[in-house]
Amino acid sequence: MESLPPAGRRPGRSIRQCRAQAGSLSAILRIDHAIGGLSFQVDVLTAALLFLLFTLPAYAQPRTFTSALDQAAKAFNAGKLDEAEKQINAADKMSPKHPEVPNMRGAIYLKQKKYDEAQQQFNQALSLDPKFDPARLNLAELELVRGNYILAEQRFSDLQKTDPDSEVLQFKIILCALFAGEDQKVNDLVSTMNFPGKTPAYYYARAAIALKRGDRANANTYFTNLRKYYTEADCAYFVQSLKDVGLLVKEAKQ
Repeated sequence: MESLPPAGRRPGRSIRQCRAQAGSLSAILRIDHAIGGLSFQVDVLTAALLFLLFTLPAYAQPRTFTSALDQAAKAFNAGKLDEAEKQINAADKMSPKHPEVPNMRGAIYLKQKKYDEAQQQFNQALSLDPKFDPARLNLAELELVRGNYILAEQRFSDLQKTDPDSEVLQFKIILCALFAGEDQKVNDLVSTMNFPGKTPAYYYARAAIALKRGDRANANTYFTNLRKYYTEADCAYFVQSLKDVGLLVKEAKQ
């Protein structure tokens, strides 16, 4: 699963203002361009989550701290979780009072499916900064992959109050409703999505619905069409999101 990896945010800034560059689960998402509205650096569960969620802090930090944080994010995105943990531990020793550190560590645990440990780290990040949206997003991702769809939907919806135009959050809420069996709600939500959007969220939401119904052919139609308008980087977070919930097993025709 691609948890949304590293992202830092100045207290009081909206999700929309948390700018980033790449994405996946709950760890390092790229949410404005690649994830409409939200802007974090991530991969997903990802990316994700992140994918997935860490941009370097906006406030001043010692260069050694930011360097370690950056190296941790790069290692995470490359799937080198041991190295990522080594770098985040180094950052923690230099500057332990910043939420980026436990948030990144939580993203690593999320990737390793150590859900209890991940939750503890995300909550620690929020204890350091209650308005740290990357950790809030990761907690929502955590509940989604745990199968707690109603709770996950509530948490994504709470984030949506901060950024109502986020296409990524719309997509995530649709996934939660889809797995919770709220078919009418899914249809209503999809009908309100922007088309075309800043991100491929609409296409992946439609593809998710088709895949959940076992209609791979229809899903492939959406996959084929979206490639005409969006790059592989734009799609990475959404692809990982479908993998995280078991809707997409292989890259065929992606």
